[in-house]
Amino acid sequence: MQFQISDVTYSLNQVSLYQAQRSNIMPNTFTYPSEVYFDELDGLGFLHHTRYLLHLERAQQKFFEQLLGVPDFNADRDEDIYVVVHGLDARFRVPLSKPGMIVVDYQIVKIRSGGVTMDFTIRAPEGETVYCTGTRNLCKLSAETHRPVPWTDAFRAAMEAF
Repeated sequence: MQFQISDVTYSLNQVSLYQAQRSNIMPNTFTYPSEVYFDELDGLGFLHHTRYLLHLERAQQKFFEQLLGVPDFNADRDEDIYVVVHGLDARFRVPLSKPGMIVVDYQIVKIRSGGVTMDFTIRAPEGETVYCTGTRNLCKLSAETHRPVPWTDAFRAAMEAF
């Protein structure tokens, strides 16, 4: 399945056997192409570890937009976008040492009342080189109270269907 936002096409692919063996994941992967720029490299010439998080955020935004069926990120309109990162576990596998395209893959592992656990892989577009793998836990908050609240029925259904 493919979808387009602006002039970029994103695709949903079946997870690889390697990814399926890593954890108990649902059978779909959200794939987001992201560009690494020269100014993201550190003094050693590698993508700085904090920059991986930026690419994860960009991918999550597009993933949530797709699940919601909306063209942009608007927390005033879409309450399920109001989330915080509750936990993050990242394993850096191979240093990324040049600007260019990377791919961020997300798989939903577990959906809770107001939270979701997603596995991620940051890799080269051809799929052979894996730069970083991990797990990310999100918690939905109320915009008014900043306390955890459940997902809307529609968003939870979209995550479950994914």
